[in-house]
Formats: sequence, C-alpha cells, structure tokens
Amino acid sequence: MNPEASRDIVFNHLYLDFDEDLTIVEGVFDAIIGPNAVPILGSTLNEDSALFQEIVTNDTPVYIALDRDAKKKENRLIEKFLEYGIEIYKINTTAYDDVGAMPKANFLHLKKKATLINSDNYLLYRTLSSL
Repeated sequence: MNPEASRDIVFNHLYLDFDEDLTIVEGVFDAIIGPNAVPILGSTLNEDSALFQEIVTNDTPVYIALDRDAKKKENRLIEKFLEYGIEIYKINTTAYDDVGAMPKANFLHLKKKATLINSDNYLLYRTLSSL
C-alpha cells in the first residue's frame, strides 16, 4: 500500500532551475534525456499543482516532450500554459514511441528544432498535428 502522502510534488525539485527553460516529460526515465527535465509522473498537469504554479510564478519557458500517445493531454497542457502567457515549445517526438527510448543526441537535436507555440499559431499547430 502507498503511504498517505500528497502526490502534488515536483519530482527532482532540488535539481531544477526555474530561471532556465524547463523540459516537461511524462515519466522518470524520460527525464534522464536532457538537462532541467521534470517528469509529470503521468500525462496530466493540473493548474493548481505545485509544478504548474512554480512555472507560472517564475515565468519559466517550457519545452513539452510527451510521448506521442498523449496528444490530447499535451494540447490541453499547452492551452493552459498559453492562458498564463508562458513561452512554450513543442519538441517533435513522433519518431519514437517513448521519449526515454531516444538517444540523448537525437533529443537535444530535436529540442533545438522545437516549435514555438503561441496564441497566434496554436490553432494551426493543432490542426496540423491532428493530420
């Protein structure tokens, strides 16, 4: 049985720098892929969670690299960050089933080519990503 404890934690908080860009991934093994990466321990991140609030408070630029099977949840997360004016980039992970399976060099290359998502191009991004 799991102990009675809050699940609202920021995994590896001690090693994160919210003054630098932050990469959001799904799982712990995915977070090994790059510097300043944080797993959301699933594929959702609520507005009232400690991680979301810290990102908003520090106006931290965010790179999203969720697995390709989490497209709808990823879009909801992007929408929420846009509502708060967070600078957000989407890393194209479609060539891999799982971010943790990527070679680190490939991930860093894809991160450099990440697409800036803003309120002006979000609808176009959603349309193109659903094709």
